[in-house]
Amino acid sequence: MKKTKPLSILALATTLACGVAQAQTSSLNLYGILDVGVVAIDGHGDKTRHFVSSGNQLGSRLGLRGTEEISPGWKAMFTIEHQLYADTGSQNQQTPISGNALPARVLTGIPNTIRDQLVPQLGASLAASLNNRFWHRQAWVGVVTPAGAVVAGRQYSPVFATFGRFDPHQAGNIGNAFATLTVPTGMEVRVDNSLQYVAEANGFRLNAMWAADEKEIGPGRFWGISAGYQTGGLDVGFGHQRRQTSEGLDSLENTIVGATYQTGPFKLWGMWVRAKDLHPILGAQLRATLNASTAIPPSLKPAFLAYGSQIATALGFDGALTYGGLHYMINPSHKLVVSYGSYNDKRAINADAAIAGIALEHIKSKRTSIWLSGSYVDNKEVQQILPYAQGLLYGFTDKPGRDSSALSLNLVHRF
Repeated sequence: MKKTKPLSILALATTLACGVAQAQTSSLNLYGILDVGVVAIDGHGDKTRHFVSSGNQLGSRLGLRGTEEISPGWKAMFTIEHQLYADTGSQNQQTPISGNALPARVLTGIPNTIRDQLVPQLGASLAASLNNRFWHRQAWVGVVTPAGAVVAGRQYSPVFATFGRFDPHQAGNIGNAFATLTVPTGMEVRVDNSLQYVAEANGFRLNAMWAADEKEIGPGRFWGISAGYQTGGLDVGFGHQRRQTSEGLDSLENTIVGATYQTGPFKLWGMWVRAKDLHPILGAQLRATLNASTAIPPSLKPAFLAYGSQIATALGFDGALTYGGLHYMINPSHKLVVSYGSYNDKRAINADAAIAGIALEHIKSKRTSIWLSGSYVDNKEVQQILPYAQGLLYGFTDKPGRDSSALSLNLVHRF
């Protein structure tokens, strides 16, 4: 079995589009990433929390990728990718520091008797998303043609693929401003049951994705598109996508504009992301559960449904993230990364936040790096964001407006 570098989300479109130019009959490649380190987090409780964690820089994973040349200009491809946590060997991440608690801002005006019953249920629903299926990261098959590629299965969304392309932390690291968009989620990351068209030519690239409503509750229809152009040291991109609930309500909507520019040892990164979700999928799931419940007296169900919808809506998003950074290659063995992101909440309450990140990569070889990284989150008034790491959700601070920070040292090996 031949070893090769892993197919990252940043290279998916390029790999598919350029596959027609690679003269080979067939191949089956095993690849992966193991990322384990120690992290210290402040922002919940009176003491600094210390962990041995997997995925502080890049999510640990194991994957299989195969290609077969069908005829000149035509190729079949597939990828299946398992997410794992190398600190424990589990496929499910550790329980967040805050457990099943919800941010205080979403509970305003909720009677205690209803809150005490709804919060554990909603918190458990959020935690359930951390219990990953075996092929959690990717599972797709596709065909490359002279006119582009068509891919079907579980894939990265067009906006998230664009985010990864223009993120100075490359969709990882505890300094990542994606922390502002993680609960329950402010950006669709992977899309089940999806069909995607991918094309690239003369520096231009295009992705278009569609997914059907295949569940009675939860996710409904999805569509998304992204486009970009790269020339010399300049790379620019745009993406937009929308999701509906199973009830036909407009749910999560994302728009992104990003760019990078490289000159000598410096690379500049920047993006703007819009996240709007006034009818979170969590609300549809909760309403279906409450309607089916026999533990709640019929006379109280209208109140539970109303307050449950209020909490679910408050967990949604209506804001914009402005995010940028800089890479500096100090020498061939050391890279410095700095970043800053500011989230502007557009709702009546002030849930703004800002996050600064810094990281130093010590490159030991083509496959092995040691990362030292840190972050600081400025939670304005009612926000409760803890730093985020690739593949890990640490939860919320224990008080509204409490700032948080993290420091991480980890080893990343690719095979």
